Amino acid sequence: MKKLCTLIPFLLIFISVVFAQDRPKMTFAELLYAAEQNPALKFQARDAASEQNLPWSIFIPNEVFIEALAVEKGNPVYSVIVDFINPYNGGYTAFYEEIISKYDLVKAKVNYGHGRIINETLGSPRIIESPEAVSFLLFVESTNDKVWALDAVTGDVINASYIPPDAVNLSTPIQARLTPAGKITISDQLTDGVYLYDTTGTALGIFAPAGGVNTSILDNVRGHIYRGNDLLVTVASGTNADCIARFDASGNYTGNFIAIGAGGLDGPWDILFRTSDVLVSTDASDAIHRYDLNGTYLDNFYVGPSTSAFFEQMVELSNLNIAVADFGVGGGIRVLSPTGTLITVLGFVTANRGVYALPNGNYLTTNAAGLFEVNPVDGDTVRQIISGVAGRFISPFDRSIIPVELTSFSASVLDGQVQLVWKTATEKNNSGFVIERSTNNLSYERIGFVEGMGTTTQTTSYSFFDKSALSGKYYYRLKQVDYNGAFEYSNVVEVDLGIPQKFELMQNYPNPFNPSTVITYTLSANSLVTLKVYDVLGNEVSALVNQFQPAGSYQVTLNANNLADGVYFYTLTTDNFTSTKKMILLK
Repeated sequence: MKKLCTLIPFLLIFISVVFAQDRPKMTFAELLYAAEQNPALKFQARDAASEQNLPWSIFIPNEVFIEALAVEKGNPVYSVIVDFINPYNGGYTAFYEEIISKYDLVKAKVNYGHGRIINETLGSPRIIESPEAVSFLLFVESTNDKVWALDAVTGDVINASYIPPDAVNLSTPIQARLTPAGKITISDQLTDGVYLYDTTGTALGIFAPAGGVNTSILDNVRGHIYRGNDLLVTVASGTNADCIARFDASGNYTGNFIAIGAGGLDGPWDILFRTSDVLVSTDASDAIHRYDLNGTYLDNFYVGPSTSAFFEQMVELSNLNIAVADFGVGGGIRVLSPTGTLITVLGFVTANRGVYALPNGNYLTTNAAGLFEVNPVDGDTVRQIISGVAGRFISPFDRSIIPVELTSFSASVLDGQVQLVWKTATEKNNSGFVIERSTNNLSYERIGFVEGMGTTTQTTSYSFFDKSALSGKYYYRLKQVDYNGAFEYSNVVEVDLGIPQKFELMQNYPNPFNPSTVITYTLSANSLVTLKVYDVLGNEVSALVNQFQPAGSYQVTLNANNLADGVYFYTLTTDNFTSTKKMILLK
């Protein structure tokens, strides 16, 4: 027994030496910095992990958060965070062999990517459902590449997948914002674009650059912001690196708002407009740069420690101070005066990316392991709201300023009639929808009206049947009208009724009628056609049609001003078809 006890320390030393030799060359801080600046490293790590059937990330609540962030010798290099609040404290890098020797993955949430997650709900935060919430916060995380919704007052989670994972467009999302048009845009660092979503979370495709990804314009994008209808985007790589690119309301590139490298700009992350100037945070120029409202460099608002400054999201506080999330070693939340003087560093939570000020005075801040609420006096952690994700930026979202948001509009043929179906995600002061129809997509006529819901944040479905459409091609659009008379047109949908499948005489409408009614009939083949009206004694009182007609759908109006009230019959006769129906004239 004494010999065994003597051997144990030597075995532990031997195991430690073996793992030390097999550990990646990159230190923990080097790995975090490199992956933060170059998202392609994480993509390569995930690719290598998938090829070897290894996880993208591993999370054991209250114990460890592990994520593949780079590659060495063909193997994924994992960041291992054991202190969620301060990732730099005890964080290290490892290959998968060391990880499985230390941690029991049976009790872990293991994400293999491509929707394959083991123990998916493990460690999930408590969700306070609030379907009627009008104002909330959009929290972006890049472990699952999705957007959460948070209560704007408390910071509680109200929706864990407000915009769910989107493998087509999102790979390292950084920031989600409300657009002037009432949609949501997400800037993605790896897929090099700003992507558009409706407020139900449905992907609508790339917004900027219009026409698709163009790395000569956007490459390694981080934060973005709207100024009026213009979109401004940070660019950190490529031929347009170290600038703030500008796009119009349709996503067309219109040049750079801040020129390449203006004022030493290097590695921009976030853009903050104040009353008379613009601040841009950076990761490589060790500074927050200040520009005028036209994008001309003024000075450096704040210069941080040259060895560790890594400034990401900024927020202006109610007292006009500026809070900055510092991702660097020794960072935290830096609070600056309106003129750029350092007031304090709240460094209890480190590796910070996002920051937002709650109404109670506390901060929400994100880091490489989750989302936290911290005390504004000393930075002490009030609580960890979400853990086991790589948190990014936090942005306010106010649905009360969104106009009527139409999420879908379609037309189809049902029983020979055109059915229009549409949905809204939100409505504000919506009087209703005028239904307009055209046969040439140039001139439109009003054919109906559907009343709106006024103001609501609930998804609402509508439908309308066009019973008067004949055979042929038709175009439809909606004219959404507010209570104050303001209006906006929808997109145009097209439908083709084609040639009817049979000869048919429809019931007149309206019936009973006074003084006119419409008679509709269909011809499945070319034919000589008569349409006549008879009284109850069989006397012909009107010949509405007596001619050769090609196959199609037809409508004829009977004006009965000269007829006495009572019962009448109308008969359609073709080469091979006869049909009679009854109608009533009430005067």
